[in-house]
Amino acid sequence: MLQRARDLIRRGWAAFRFRRHWPWVLVVLGLPLALKPVDSGCAAFLAWIGALVLLGRALRWIWDRLLFRVSRRLWVILALMSVLPVVAMAVMLMALGWLGLGAQVSRSTQQTLAAWEEALRSANGEASDAAALQALRTYGGAWVEHVRQLPEGVDAAFVGMVWADSHDAKDGADAEAGRKDTYLRAVRKEAGGYRILSLNLGVLGDRAQALAGGQVVFQLTPRREGRARDEKLQIKAGGRRRDTEAPILVGQRETLASWTKGQALQGSGLFAPFNLPPLAFPIVDWATGRSMVLTATPETNLYALFAGFRSGDRQALSEGTVKAIVVVSLVLLALLMAQAVAAILGLVLAWSLGRAVNDLHGGVKRLSLGDFSTRIRPRGRDQVAQLSAAFNEMAGRLQAAATERDERLRMEEELRVAREVQMRLLPDLEALRMPSVRAAILPALEVAGDYYDLFPLPDGSLAFLILDVSGKGTSAAFYAAETKGVLSALDKQALGPLEVADRLNAIWCQGHDRRLFLTLAYGTFHPRTGQYQFVRAGHPPAFLRGADGRVARLQPKGLGVGLSATRFMASLELCEGVLEPGDSLIFHTDGLSEAQAPDASFYSEDRLEALLAGPSEDLQATILADVMAFTQGRPLADDLTLLILKR
Repeated sequence: MLQRARDLIRRGWAAFRFRRHWPWVLVVLGLPLALKPVDSGCAAFLAWIGALVLLGRALRWIWDRLLFRVSRRLWVILALMSVLPVVAMAVMLMALGWLGLGAQVSRSTQQTLAAWEEALRSANGEASDAAALQALRTYGGAWVEHVRQLPEGVDAAFVGMVWADSHDAKDGADAEAGRKDTYLRAVRKEAGGYRILSLNLGVLGDRAQALAGGQVVFQLTPRREGRARDEKLQIKAGGRRRDTEAPILVGQRETLASWTKGQALQGSGLFAPFNLPPLAFPIVDWATGRSMVLTATPETNLYALFAGFRSGDRQALSEGTVKAIVVVSLVLLALLMAQAVAAILGLVLAWSLGRAVNDLHGGVKRLSLGDFSTRIRPRGRDQVAQLSAAFNEMAGRLQAAATERDERLRMEEELRVAREVQMRLLPDLEALRMPSVRAAILPALEVAGDYYDLFPLPDGSLAFLILDVSGKGTSAAFYAAETKGVLSALDKQALGPLEVADRLNAIWCQGHDRRLFLTLAYGTFHPRTGQYQFVRAGHPPAFLRGADGRVARLQPKGLGVGLSATRFMASLELCEGVLEPGDSLIFHTDGLSEAQAPDASFYSEDRLEALLAGPSEDLQATILADVMAFTQGRPLADDLTLLILKR
């Protein structure tokens, strides 16, 4: 057991690579040290780093291996075409709702403020103080002051919102000396000074709070001087072609005072509180006449907006409101679920298409490496599936072609070996030391059905053979080799050419039918005396070329071997003669006379006879060169064999 543990540790250490496995080291070492009683913050930090790196690697693996490149692109397209528009629509609706709620609160508050200013301006027109206060009795918190001089910067006909000392502090009702508040004031000139009619604006905060439902945060900032103070926006009111100017109130960052009205709202999730767009009011510092901006930011939430009634300190929702919220929530939930289903369906489709394309990519890659057995399972019936089916068909054809190629290469190798064997069966003229004999064989295919052979006889003469088996290729070469074996077994010293040809025909007819035959020329030749004799069994005629250039055709009668077992001997005619010094006896197969030029004309025996009549130092080379020039590189239609006996 101990040895197995050591072997396991040794194999693990051998497979360990720090650059690849260091996050695991941090996790394995950090987690135990982060537990009680050690509880090391540094160890926990290292464990978190290792875990985050491993998580990143896992996500990267999912991104690279599971989310195919095509799927990622389709998912991005899906997000751009479906998810982003929905998100944009939701944000737009939320923004419109937020601006709409803010606009409603602003419009209602501004209308209230405008109504109070109009009431204050109307009351300021009363001659007596009592009449003015009577006109403002429904607004509450109104009072009258008489001063001899207005603060600097305040116009004699001023009507608007001011920031001034608290009226309660002036009366000494509390100890809040120096406390300031917001008021609406109207100034009227009178004998010996000015009358100031003031209205408390505390109800303004109550109005904004009542509309929004939550607390209202007020901030007082100095108005920005210079050009920004005069900026105004040209707008059309009521759809009429009448432009009005709306000033843009911009305050500086400095906050002179801030306070809140009401209690902050509580809630979370769907009912979490949020701020509405802030409201801005122009206001004047009564003590200095400086222009300022009063900003009110209402707070609200859905619960406060839809609160139907107030019972003591409790708020509740009406049944209809609850139903409306539930219906809207269900609709939104249904839309969200539909969007989620659409996204999942899009992801599945992207996954399916990406997997099909990825399979096709992998198949092409394996196919390019020579694996023609690769096949792809078509997924669906779309064009990608049709492409996969076409790929399988192409791979099958390539596999069949590769099999055929391998078979052809195997056959070519076998034919090459057969050609080598056939060439070994031919006599070695150099080993025989017979300069008076020249021979050559040019197969039409890898192996030839033509054959020639030489057999030295004890009396110094030479038995020669040239034959042509019907057909060509491997089978013809096999029968030519068979003929060599039969001829080698015959006693060529005791038997003359007629008897040898007759014995060969008898043996051939016993083993083959008449559809398979061969032609041959067999005889003997004495290189020293020049005496020759031969028989021609259906073979092309021989040519006798004299030293003086005269050419004669030698064509004794004879029937092809294998055509008849009874009439063969009677058809044979022996041809005899003596070669004078410089004379040559030329034998050939029909592959020479039937060699074709590009215009399909044949070389013919007449052309050979005319060539032999001309001068030539190397007769064999001259004949073969003339045949090649005649065919102009065209392949031979039949095997060509040439045998030349020269004295």
